[in-house]
Amino acid sequence: MKFNKLAVIFLTLSLCGCSKDYNIEPNKLPIAYIGKEYNQTLKITGGRVIPQSFEVKDNFPSDMNISIEPIDQNEADAYNNLKISGVPKHKGTFTINIYASFYAGGDDKLNKTYEFVVKE
Repeated sequence: MKFNKLAVIFLTLSLCGCSKDYNIEPNKLPIAYIGKEYNQTLKITGGRVIPQSFEVKDNFPSDMNISIEPIDQNEADAYNNLKISGVPKHKGTFTINIYASFYAGGDDKLNKTYEFVVKE
């Protein structure tokens, strides 16, 4: 009986340790202004992002002049260190959705939606 209890406790503790906490900072983006340079870095923590799984979707106008990309494409953890940069051309409230999976993360994924506000 003791063996069964120990096995259940061990299995429970093992499974609890499998799930990681993936985060992206900052939690909220600073306001951008039309015609002014915008630079914001994003840091994803908790595991290394699989480059092929990384996806960004936004609802920017095609000529918005804002890009979202790795800071240094040549780094092993390139998709953990991102930058949003450019000179916005349109005012409004837009969304940026960032999706990522992680090496050794199983089915764990990061799904973050930012509000990107541009004022005059």
